Amino acid sequence: MLIQMLSTEILHPAVQASSEARGREGERLRSTQLYYAASALDYAELTARIDTSERIDAFVALLPHAARVLDAGCGAGRDLAQFRSRGLTAVGLDLSPELAELARQRSGCEVIVGDLAAPPALGSFDGIWAMASLLHIDRSRIGAALEGLRAMLNPGGVLFSSVKRGRGDVCDETGRWFTLYDEEAWAEQMTQAGFDILEINGEPPVSGASTGTVAPGWISCMARLS
Repeated sequence: MLIQMLSTEILHPAVQASSEARGREGERLRSTQLYYAASALDYAELTARIDTSERIDAFVALLPHAARVLDAGCGAGRDLAQFRSRGLTAVGLDLSPELAELARQRSGCEVIVGDLAAPPALGSFDGIWAMASLLHIDRSRIGAALEGLRAMLNPGGVLFSSVKRGRGDVCDETGRWFTLYDEEAWAEQMTQAGFDILEINGEPPVSGASTGTVAPGWISCMARLS
C-alpha cells in the first residue's frame, strides 16, 4: 500500500496577518472606488456646492506669485478651477478616471489618474492641496503617502490637508471607507513626514451626523516643508 503524504504549508502568524491586512485594504479600496465610478456626476454636483474659497485664499497667500500647485485628490475639479482663476498653474491628481475626466472638462487643467497612496512623480510644486482625499488611505500607508507628496514640494513648499475627525475607521452609507484622526494624531503624522505645522483646527460634527465613537467632523491643517 502506498501512502501519499500531503504537505501543508503553514504560514507564520506575522505573514498571515500581513496578508489578511492587505486583503482588507484591497476590499476597502474597491468599495470606495466603486462609489466614485458609479456616482461621479452626483458627487461632482454635491461637492460643487461647498464653498472652499476662504481656505484657498489662506493657502494661496502662503505661495509665491504664479505658483505651481498640485490638487492631490482633485475630485471633479472644483478647487482646480479656483486655482486657475487665481493665476496659478494647477495640476490635478485623482485615482478615479471618471472624476479625473470631469475635472479636466470643468477646470481646463491637466489631470493625472494616479494613486495618492503611492503618488507618481509629477515634477515639483510650490504647494499641494489635499482636501478630503488623504482620508481614504489606509492608516498603514499614510506615512508613505505624505512622504511621496513631500518629495514633490519645492523647499519651503506648503501642504494643506483635511481629514475626517474621529477615531478608528468607518464605512459610510455609500460604501466609502474613511480613516479617522484626532488633531494630535494628524499633527504627529505631518511632523513625522517632515512638515512644520502652521495651523491645525478641529471642526465639530455636522448637524445630523451620527454620534458615538465616530466624530464626523473635520480637521484642517496648513503645514510647510521643514
